[in-house]
Amino acid sequence: MAALTAASWTVTISRKARAGKQRISEGTLALAGTDTYPDGGIPLPTIDKLGFQRNLDNLEVFGVDPTAGTVADYMPRYDKTNHKLFLYEEEGVSAGGPLLECDTAEVPGARTYNFIARGW
Repeated sequence: MAALTAASWTVTISRKARAGKQRISEGTLALAGTDTYPDGGIPLPTIDKLGFQRNLDNLEVFGVDPTAGTVADYMPRYDKTNHKLFLYEEEGVSAGGPLLECDTAEVPGARTYNFIARGW
C-alpha cells in the first residue's frame, strides 16, 4: 500500500484576512485516508494552496473529526521545518502514557481538520 502524500489533502479556504503585515487564512484540510501513514509525517500541500505567496509563518491544525465516530482520532502537530503534519495517538486506553506518533503501517482514514495559517 502506498504512503500518504501532499496530493492526499484537499484544502478549502473559508476566510482570508490581513492583520498588519501578515495574511491570515482559515479553512479545512481534508485527508483522503486510503493510504498508510508515511515515515516522518504526512507532507502538506504547497503554501500557495493554503493562500500564501512567499512564506508560511505558522499553521495551527485543530479539531476533532466529527465523522470519526468510534474510530480513534488523532492529535495533529505541524512540523514547520519539513512542512509536514504529524499525527499522534494513544496506543491503548489502558496505557495512560504519552501520545505516540502513528505507525507507518497504519491507515489514518479519511478525516477533516480545521486550520488557521499566518504568513504572506
